[in-house]
Amino acid sequence: MSNPKSRFKTIVPLMVYLEPDQPLRLKLYAVDRNLSVSQVARDAFNAFMSPSNDPFHQGYNAGIDAAIQIVKGTEGAKMMFPSGKSFGQLVCDQLLQFKRSKGVK
Repeated sequence: MSNPKSRFKTIVPLMVYLEPDQPLRLKLYAVDRNLSVSQVARDAFNAFMSPSNDPFHQGYNAGIDAAIQIVKGTEGAKMMFPSGKSFGQLVCDQLLQFKRSKGVK
């Protein structure tokens, strides 16, 4: 009997650490969509590592942009520090560091 290609020649095992509530949520998500937990993880990794023009990253960056607009429109964020920057500008500068400009190649 010949084995055309062993499954473990096409995949690599990986262990990841999840937050305490995530294993059950992940299992329920996978069952609800008739997928394996491994397939959900592979899909998530692929989405996260895709080029920056991917809808996942576009949505993520849109969220950062929305947060920046909210900060800029908040009256209390206009308080100035001796550095000459407002509290809001300092927060916006930090938020900009989280924007995704390119994916993994």
